[in-house]
Amino acid sequence: MSEIVTTYMLNNPGVDIPMDRGEFYAEQIKAFKETGEPTRAVGIIAILMFDEKGEIYLQKRSDTKFHNAGLMDKSIGGHIQYGDSDDYSVMVETVQELQVPSIVLRTDEDFRKTHQLLRSHLSTIALVKQVGVRIFNSEKVINGEKVVIANKVHLFFGLYGGAIKTVDREAKGVLLYTLDALARELSANPDQFTYDIHVLFRDYREKMESFIKADLAV
Repeated sequence: MSEIVTTYMLNNPGVDIPMDRGEFYAEQIKAFKETGEPTRAVGIIAILMFDEKGEIYLQKRSDTKFHNAGLMDKSIGGHIQYGDSDDYSVMVETVQELQVPSIVLRTDEDFRKTHQLLRSHLSTIALVKQVGVRIFNSEKVINGEKVVIANKVHLFFGLYGGAIKTVDREAKGVLLYTLDALARELSANPDQFTYDIHVLFRDYREKMESFIKADLAV
């Protein structure tokens, strides 16, 4: 069955364009091999999920994944289907990838209020808030080759306190890291992590620390 995702021309990134997922990657792999640059971005949701101790969940990608197989990656990620909002995509992906239902909050105040209200229920549900949206070129390993694919990333931070059951063929497992431990691992074993994790940790570590201290009150 065809999967129609949301894409954007890099010279006009505000306009949503529907495109078959396979056709997008075939087009962009060809563009990269011919010019060294992507021409189009695909919409992605990326969730960095934390527990109440402030440790971050990272997912080890399945060996059957089309790209970045077997690498440590963000807690949850996925393509935005054409016509779906980023909030809706988050709720779908949390269930599909980690079998965790979620509530998406739009403001810091709503997140904090909901955290206080539902704190005793965090073993069965995740709370998620949007951090920002940006386009960046992501280096991916596809069929053993490094290819640069442009992503329009909708980044979210989340909180979850229960067990995580990975879905077959989606992930090999999930590990928890403190931010300091993750920094050491990224430095010591950079090739074990996706390019996205390197970029997100580098650019958003300060916001992660703020989220842990202020929103989680760790």
